[in-house]
Amino acid sequence: MAHEEHAIPQVPTHQEIASDIMARFQNVNQRYWSWVSLLALLFVGGIVGFVMRLSDGFDDRSNWGYYTATLSFLASTFLAMPIISAGLRLAKANWRRPLTRLTENMAITGVLIWFMLIPALIALPPTEGRLSVWFDFPHWMAFRGGNLMVWGTVVLIGLFLLWLLAVPDLAAVRDHMPASPRGKLARVLSVGWTGNTRQWRVLHSGALLFGAFYLLLYPTLQTLLQADFQAGLLPGMKDAIAPATALINALQGAVGLTLVVMYVMRRFGGYERYFGIDQFWALSKPLLAFSLLWFYFWWGSFITFWYGRQPGESELIRFMVLDSYRYPLMVSFMLNFIGPLVALVWNPVRRSIWGPTIVGAGVLVGALVNHIRWYVAPFSVPDPPAGEAWPHVLPEIPAGQLPGAADALIVVGGIAGAVLLFMLINKIIPVVSMWEVGEGLRLVKVRRFLARYAMVIAKSH
Repeated sequence: MAHEEHAIPQVPTHQEIASDIMARFQNVNQRYWSWVSLLALLFVGGIVGFVMRLSDGFDDRSNWGYYTATLSFLASTFLAMPIISAGLRLAKANWRRPLTRLTENMAITGVLIWFMLIPALIALPPTEGRLSVWFDFPHWMAFRGGNLMVWGTVVLIGLFLLWLLAVPDLAAVRDHMPASPRGKLARVLSVGWTGNTRQWRVLHSGALLFGAFYLLLYPTLQTLLQADFQAGLLPGMKDAIAPATALINALQGAVGLTLVVMYVMRRFGGYERYFGIDQFWALSKPLLAFSLLWFYFWWGSFITFWYGRQPGESELIRFMVLDSYRYPLMVSFMLNFIGPLVALVWNPVRRSIWGPTIVGAGVLVGALVNHIRWYVAPFSVPDPPAGEAWPHVLPEIPAGQLPGAADALIVVGGIAGAVLLFMLINKIIPVVSMWEVGEGLRLVKVRRFLARYAMVIAKSH
């Protein structure tokens, strides 16, 4: 046994990978349509819940709390996933290649999120008389027009990044499915791609440039979300690190959602050779880091209010932490900090597929509950009487608001709608990037080291 020759690792060719991914892309079975039908039904239920809320009007802003919480959850998970692709590409992480398209395809959910933003903005009160990042700008040109422009720009950059990085694979679909509707659509979207040197240079440069734009602009979206839909509605809320807290929570949610989606695609989509232990193990490390930062930023905000005890701060602690929304905070605290900390410090759990997936699923549940606490609470604060300025202290502490039937339909339907868009785009653009995985294979060589063989990976561009 000591002199037994170890097996030589086999590295697949680019053609083998492309053929395998294309075969799975072309396969549209009954199970796929069953899931699409179920998600479409849930999404229609969400539309029914939205119509129920719309029939009540916008006079009672508390009716739109769970709607806004759903919007913020989608923006802080689904819409944050392209950051993973952009960040890992800038870091030149070779293990990213099988999962980057998965995160980029989530940019399609930005269309739904942008349209959901419009009613949420209408539900907000005017900026006159209350604290706002828009100061005394005109009403429409301030938070409504500004939010629509910033959110829309983020969505457009994400969609452009998705299309740009998918062009080589769309050309492959064009050449292998010419007679099908998907082949005709791919022919239009591939814009005559031939794969010459100039086209590849433009693609790589554009990916880095627009990925950097997405990384830079997404924090602005989170800042406006937190300022207009939370801080501006809570008298006494003066938290300087709240936008950074929202961004950290969004990155944690994006990593958690990526892990869950990878597991689903591996378990039910047949992509186990692409989403392996390397991808789960590598993503579990930033998930642990973001979980620790979750507590750090929450504690930094809480301790300031706890020791400050300025007028308005004690009321906010009771409202958001100790009284009305105590139980949502406890759930989030366990799932977004304690759970990841206890589980992911163990290498056998972190270096597995099931461990990071379970933790990621818990992070998503905790994030949803935390967003309900963040945005349902301020929407339940009533407006001051006509002609009076917004107070700097809560006049009374509202009770926690439980969801009604319309709220439950909106939460489930909104999430189902985002998942539905992701499933549909996966049958237009392959969920695994053929050209990126093939590019990574050309960097791999098998070399003999002592009595074993090892894969050596060259430095990526």
